[in-house]
Amino acid sequence: MLELYMILFGLYQILAGFIELVIPLRAYSFWKKWIFTKFFPVHGILLIAGGFPLIIFKGSLHGIIFWIGIFMVLSGPFLLIYPEKIRDAFNNIENDFKTRDLRIMVYADSVIRLAAGTIIIIACIKTFPV
Repeated sequence: MLELYMILFGLYQILAGFIELVIPLRAYSFWKKWIFTKFFPVHGILLIAGGFPLIIFKGSLHGIIFWIGIFMVLSGPFLLIYPEKIRDAFNNIENDFKTRDLRIMVYADSVIRLAAGTIIIIACIKTFPV
């Protein structure tokens, strides 16, 4: 079951990273819509729940995957406790950043997603050979 979760999670990260590369301003618009919904704190719960399987993974590249999981698990409570701070940050970003800067921000997130997804897929291939 852990193998399936990791493959799906890695593929999701790669897909999301490619979408962000292709349409960065629409991705930013999607982020903004999500952050301003009343369900945004659920994102924190999903980060915590999604990070735990990465923490318990014992296989190839487990050290890197452990730290990805730790980052997810520890950022989840922040979103649960302080969703208004995230919303305020997005309001400030729109006031201070130009369109070019927003694209760069989304590209940075995209690169991080692509790297994390690729690392997870490589670890699955090396740990769970077909």
